[in-house]
Amino acid sequence: MVEESATPRFAREAVDEAPQSLPVPRWAWPLLFVLFVLLLVQILVGGRATLANDASTRPLAVTACRVLACNVPAWSDPASLKIVDHRIHAAPDRPGVLVVEASFRNDARWPQAWPLLQLTLSDINGVPVAQGRYAATQYLAGTHGATIGSGQTATVQLNVTDPPQKAVSFDFALLPPTDGVAAGANTR
Repeated sequence: MVEESATPRFAREAVDEAPQSLPVPRWAWPLLFVLFVLLLVQILVGGRATLANDASTRPLAVTACRVLACNVPAWSDPASLKIVDHRIHAAPDRPGVLVVEASFRNDARWPQAWPLLQLTLSDINGVPVAQGRYAATQYLAGTHGATIGSGQTATVQLNVTDPPQKAVSFDFALLPPTDGVAAGANTR
């Protein structure tokens, strides 16, 4: 049995009242509401690229940018871009230069940003010997809009340097567009 004198005083005293909470000033509620709205605006404007690339949140990003006067980036879904035709051959009048031609179509229901075109040249064992990434300004001749329309087909022509290792095959990939493009074996 524990003696009463061995038990600390705070454990022996009964708590009569619950601790009192401080009242919230009336001006705090409007301030909290304004801060909440500013947080939502920051999320919408700062994350508009991510929101705009999701079919369920794109309408929210478009509506918010109409109200807030910001730009919504073009839709980007490289999986809906299909390569229809491609070929590669040596340039007859320029030794050491390969002419790469391809066509791809936007099968999405919406226009989207021009993709980044990645070309990989491989040797007889399938080992890549050269690779280049090209922006629309590098693979499209003449003027073009910022997007490829729904159902639109684009024809691409690139002149690339024939790598010193013997390239016997090639592969195309259509990637999401980026601002900084490092062009590989481009001799255009």
